[in-house]
Amino acid sequence: MDKLVNIIERRRMTRIVAFGSSNTELGYHCEGHFNWFNWLEAGLAAHVGRKLVCINTGVSGNICAQLIERFDRDCALFKPNIVIVTIGGNDSNSDRGITREMFREDLETLAGKVDCLDDAVLVLQTYYAFDAEKFSVKERGWAENFPAYMQVVRQAASAGGCTLIDHQERWEKLRNKDIVLYRSLMRDPKHVNPLGNMVMGLDTLRAFGAGLYGELPAQCAEGLKIQGIMDKLETEGRK
Repeated sequence: MDKLVNIIERRRMTRIVAFGSSNTELGYHCEGHFNWFNWLEAGLAAHVGRKLVCINTGVSGNICAQLIERFDRDCALFKPNIVIVTIGGNDSNSDRGITREMFREDLETLAGKVDCLDDAVLVLQTYYAFDAEKFSVKERGWAENFPAYMQVVRQAASAGGCTLIDHQERWEKLRNKDIVLYRSLMRDPKHVNPLGNMVMGLDTLRAFGAGLYGELPAQCAEGLKIQGIMDKLETEGRK
């Protein structure tokens, strides 16, 4: 498959929809800063110019079934060329009663809807890593379920032949190696803070095949440093 940035470069204009839950929504939890999708947009615009429109339709608390319910209104309506889906964290909450098989079926249904759009490419993302040790006793089952639901996302990407951006694997390596540094990226056990959003945005931008230009390297110096640490941990894990 072409690098996603090449698809954007060939088009006169590209519409990108980010579809997910609180991990995607630009809300109060972003503390007045960019989230990862804003960083992706800034990086892509610096790389290819103003040849894209980025539309964020994330809604906090959503499960995959809710993305399906609002698909026509919040995704198909915009006739996207690239759809980035980041979902599954809330599905893994045992209080919701959504089994892995139910989540798998919902994710396949959602992927099928994207596939039926005219000229659209699907990108699936895993979340970052949850801070499992900081979950309450009542939420312990949620923390234990979460990695398995992210594995469902990986399997869905493989089965559907779509692009996968696997944040959770990289973040989990950092969490296990340096819990203090990992927690410097987290707002709470389930959400990243502005620096964490920057790191996610940098990884997503790189997965698109785009580089950093202009003032972005200086603006993202702290995030790039952490990205480099994650890269090193990933390389060490392959030895």
